[in-house]
Amino acid sequence: MQGYQWEEKYSVGVQSIDNQHKEIFRLLDRLFEALKSGQAAQTTVGIISELENYAVIHFHKEEFFFKQFNFAESSDHINEHKQFIEKVAVIKADAKRGKLASSFELINFLKAWIDHHILVVDMKYCECFHKNGLR
Repeated sequence: MQGYQWEEKYSVGVQSIDNQHKEIFRLLDRLFEALKSGQAAQTTVGIISELENYAVIHFHKEEFFFKQFNFAESSDHINEHKQFIEKVAVIKADAKRGKLASSFELINFLKAWIDHHILVVDMKYCECFHKNGLR
């Protein structure tokens, strides 16, 4: 099992948002390291709490700009944010109950989020944000 590393292909061209996206990679890397060292059970709930905090701040930022710039696809995008929050809550509940697979479930979920949400869905707002002077 190998972690994900930040690459330019993940960049939306807005430094503050890219910096927030890098946080997912950092948390994913910590989870991989915890699994490798046999500490996943003790680490997963803490990582999920950090992920919840991240989501509040990051999603608020994106959604603020959606409203500011009247981004046409904002409702679909916001629905994905809600699904993220719901899924993380389910994984957190499983982890708190000691479900061993919750660490793997979180890794798979975050990898899928990076591949779909960051690489596909977030890229849809790049032009809108850039057109409105956001860099």
